[in-house]
Amino acid sequence: MSVTINEIAKLANVSRATVDKVIHNRPGVKKETRERVQDILKNVDYHPNLVGKALVLSKNPVKVGIILTPDYNPFIQVLLSGIKKAQNEFASFGFEVIVRMLTTLEPAELIGILIELENMNISGLALIPIDSKEVIRKINQMKENGISILTFNSPLEEIHGFRYVGQDHVKAGSVAAGLMEKLLPKGGKIGVIISSKTLSCHPDRLRGFQTRLAEKDNSLVIIDVKENQDKREEAFRIALGYLNKYPDLSGFYLSGSGSDGVRNALSVANVKRHIPIISHDLVPETEALLKEGVLDFVISQDAKQQGYQIVRQLFDYLIKMQIPKSYYYEIPIEIISREIIL
Repeated sequence: MSVTINEIAKLANVSRATVDKVIHNRPGVKKETRERVQDILKNVDYHPNLVGKALVLSKNPVKVGIILTPDYNPFIQVLLSGIKKAQNEFASFGFEVIVRMLTTLEPAELIGILIELENMNISGLALIPIDSKEVIRKINQMKENGISILTFNSPLEEIHGFRYVGQDHVKAGSVAAGLMEKLLPKGGKIGVIISSKTLSCHPDRLRGFQTRLAEKDNSLVIIDVKENQDKREEAFRIALGYLNKYPDLSGFYLSGSGSDGVRNALSVANVKRHIPIISHDLVPETEALLKEGVLDFVISQDAKQQGYQIVRQLFDYLIKMQIPKSYYYEIPIEIISREIIL
C-alpha cells in the first residue's frame, strides 16, 4: 500500500506543505529538515502518483532549463536530437524543457542565460559548464536557492549538482593514445588540436592522451597543442601550419570537432601518404570521414543517448523523486572504425 504525503509529514514531524516542498524540490525548507524528509521518503519507498501529478502539473508545469554550447559543433546538433526525443516523451507529465544555446564560449553570455532562466522560475538546470569562477559561483548560488543542477559532458568538481551525465574523458583520451600507438608502431610526431581549454572534457582528454604516451616507450612525440573552438576553419589553419612546419608529421589527434578542416589541410598541402587521424564524437561529419578513410578511429560517446538522458535524469529526480545512487551517469566509451559503419 502506498504511503501518503500526510503520513510522511507525521513521520517527519513537519507540515504537509513542507513535505510537498521537499518532494517538488522547492525552496523554503531548512537543510536538515529537507534531508530528514528525503531520508524518510527513501526508506518508505515513496513513489508519486504520476497520473494525478500530471493533471496538477498540466496547469502549473515544472520547468527545467538546458544550456548548450554553440551548434556549429556537430556534436551539439546530435545531442539536441536526443533532448527533443525526451522532451516529447515527458511533455504530457507537465514537464517543460526550455533549451538555450550559446553563441560563444564567453562566461558573460552564459551568466546572462543563467539569470534569464532563473527569472523564469525553473526547478532544474542542465548545462555544459564553462570553467570560470563567475560561472561556478552563479551556478552554486542557483543550487542554494533550490534549483537542481545537472552537468553533462564536462564535469567540474566545484559545481555541487545532483548528477553528472557523460563520459570518463581522461580514459577516452588514454584509449585514443593506445590506438595511435597501434597505428604508428615506429613512433612519430603528433599534432594535437584541442577544442576548448574552458570546457573540462577537452583538457581531460588531452591529459589522458599525454599521460598514456608518457607511460609507454613508443617514440611518439606531441609537437604542439593548439585550440580551435570546435571551428573547422580554425582546425584547417592549425593543421596546415603543422604540416608546413613539420613535413614529416606522422599523425593528428583532435579532442573534438574539426576533422574535415584537417582533411582540407592535407589536400592543400598535397600530402600523398596516409597520415593517421583520431577524433572524438560520432556525428555525420566524422562518419563520412571514416567512410572516406580519412579518419582512422572515432571515440564515440553516443550524443543522442546522452541528450535523452539529460532530460530523463531531470525528470526522474524532479517528478518521480528518484535520488540517484551515484553522482555519475557514465556514458560508455565506443571505438568506431570504418568497418563498423560500412
